[in-house]
Parts: sequence; structure tokens; C-alpha cells
Amino acid sequence: MKKWMLILGLGLLVQIGYAQSDYVITAKGDTLRGKAKILTYDIIDRVQIITGKKKKLLTATEAKTLYIDNQLYKTVSYDNRYRYMQLLTSGEYLSLYGFRMEKQFAYDGRYLMKRFGEGIEVPNITFKKTMLEFLKDCESVCAQIKSGDLGRKDIDSLLVLYNGCMVTNAKQKDTSSFIAKTSEPSLPAIESLRNKIDASTLESKKDILDLIRDIDSKVKAGQSVPNYLTEGLKGYLVNTEFKADADALLEVLPKK
Repeated sequence: MKKWMLILGLGLLVQIGYAQSDYVITAKGDTLRGKAKILTYDIIDRVQIITGKKKKLLTATEAKTLYIDNQLYKTVSYDNRYRYMQLLTSGEYLSLYGFRMEKQFAYDGRYLMKRFGEGIEVPNITFKKTMLEFLKDCESVCAQIKSGDLGRKDIDSLLVLYNGCMVTNAKQKDTSSFIAKTSEPSLPAIESLRNKIDASTLESKKDILDLIRDIDSKVKAGQSVPNYLTEGLKGYLVNTEFKADADALLEVLPKK
């Protein structure tokens, strides 16, 4: 008798544990654990979460992350509706989701979504044309789509290649930006004058250093330096030993 009660008790614990394995994360950051179920509506999906004897119904805008039966779901705005889509492959720049197509229960539809929310349903007939437009920021992937090496059946490979391409592009962009900044001829002159003023005993040293700092930030941002900064610097240093250094700097600063 005790043996059967023990088995029954263990079975009950397993069921309770399974029921509590689902969770919902609300838009406020709260985590609700219990047994969850997605309810599909015309405009906005909802999720029902049962915790103990309490039942709560949340919209897809109130709860944007769900974990149900070992599957992760996210709220996606698509076709003027808010839908819960199953996250199939997560990528740094491009992710793949599954969604329920009309009058179907399985998540057989395929949806690609970029890092900042731009998304598109993966088409069948117009795959090449649609993907070339959607992924135009990566030339190498577009070249393989054009050649036919990447088709709809190669969606997993496409994700890997596109994410890798965008990581490379980001690194190259950062490198180009760094080179552009460090190659700006006025930066060494700015740094030289800054060091000389910093080591000086000028009464207006702090104000002059503030002007140099603002000039430096404008140059590094690729912007022209306003007249009030250059005239201010000239005014402070006109009757000092640093006038020649200031004049040399003003000669190489980016002009409007």
C-alpha cells in the first residue's frame, strides 16, 4: 500500500513540475510561472497562464515572451496584428520564427526578422526577388541568392551567412571610422596644444581646456568647428606664448 502511495505521490510531483515548467514574462518584467496556453485572435493574440487556482489572461502586448512546452515564443507585429511566433533560430542580426498560417494549428509559416524589428514572411514563389531586397545590405549573400546557391530550402545556411556577413561589416565599419578619425590632421595639433595648456600656469587654463575639448569632440564626430569655438580660443591665447600653436591648429581644423 505504501509502495503504491509513494508511486502515486511521485507521479503527482512530476505532473506538478511539468505544469510549472511554463512561464510568461510580462512587459513590466514580471515572470509568471504555471501552465500556459496561447489563444489566437483576429487582431491580437493572448496567453492564458494558470498558477495554482488562479487564471490570468494577457495580450501579446502585455506579455511579449513565453516559454511553453520547452518552446520559446515572442510577440511579433505582422500584417497589422500582434502574433505569438515560435523562435526557431536566434541570430545577432537576423532570426527565424515560425507562425500559424490561416486555419492551421502548427507553426509552419516562416518569418525572418532583423535586429531592429524589420521583418518579412519567407515567400515561396517570389523568394529570390523578395530576399534580394530584404537582405540588400549584405552583397555576398545576395550574390549567392542571385546565382541560385541559396534558395528557400537553404534558409538555415542563409541565416548563418547573413549574420556572419553583418558581423564582418560592423567590424569593417568600426575600423574605417577609427582610421578616419586617427588620420584627421588636426588631431595631433589639438593634443599638442592641450598638453601645453595643461602644463601651463595660465589663469584661464580651465576655460581654454574646455574650448579645446569641445573642438576635439567636433573633429572626432566629423563635424565642422563653429566660429565661436575658434574665436574663443584665439581670444584667450592671442597675447600668450601659445599664440603660434593656436594659429597652427586653426589652420588645419575642418572648415565649413
